[in-house]
Amino acid sequence: MRITRYTSLTEPQFFGCVAAFVDSLSGELNAAAIALRRLEGRSKGSAFAHEMTLDTHRYGALIVLDRWTTLTGAFGPHLQLSHHSGILEVAAERVRAAEGILEKVNRVIDEADRYSGDVVEVCVLGWQSLQTTFQEERAAAEQSAKLGPMLGEDYTSARRIFLEDLAAR
Repeated sequence: MRITRYTSLTEPQFFGCVAAFVDSLSGELNAAAIALRRLEGRSKGSAFAHEMTLDTHRYGALIVLDRWTTLTGAFGPHLQLSHHSGILEVAAERVRAAEGILEKVNRVIDEADRYSGDVVEVCVLGWQSLQTTFQEERAAAEQSAKLGPMLGEDYTSARRIFLEDLAAR
């Protein structure tokens, strides 16, 4: 990841990465939910393109979490935040919780014979639950977004680089 080549991150740069993280994770989970809803009522293997899309996004969420772990592990011990310090203090625990949820949801999908309504609803609820794990990160991103065009170059460039790192998977 290019962002980890920085010798340090400023607070605005870190919060740019936070915004990229929550947007990317939400995007992967929402895309997985849409793909799964398209499969609802079908048997496994009956809609290969939708199944591939589902797999791309449900495993894409794991990649986003892995990149977040890398970023918070690299900069967390050295970064002092003036607000939302819990983001760094409990990053590892939140990621472990999210990975646990994803593991369970993926097991439900993998062990099901078909994409029944129950399977779809359980998975969508699991993904929604996962997103609540990162409420503090979402709140920080929403707070920054209120500044809109007044966001500094440090914030926007770090956000862009982190997004590019995620896209390069």
